[in-house]
Amino acid sequence: MASAPDPIGDAAMIGSVVRTDTMVMRGIGYGLSLLPLGVRLGLLAVALLVAMVGCTAAWIDQQFYVPSPNVCRADEVGYRTDCVPLQQLARTQQAGVLR
Repeated sequence: MASAPDPIGDAAMIGSVVRTDTMVMRGIGYGLSLLPLGVRLGLLAVALLVAMVGCTAAWIDQQFYVPSPNVCRADEVGYRTDCVPLQQLARTQQAGVLR
């Protein structure tokens, strides 16, 4: 028989992960505090630029997104109107219509 999850053990595991993350962030913060102000501002500007480029690339890539059709399950074919039956989808793809 499966036993119930141990909330105390799970909390201890999450606590160790949080402590590790906190130690990493403190180390990065301490390392950045040793740098001159101009270098820190330059690193901030570079990080902001990288984030903006990443978001722009994701936005441009999203322009060509074509959602997949909502395929009906076998028990939904008779009464749902917002989905495509599997047989109709197979015929459409065989005819060469791209979705």
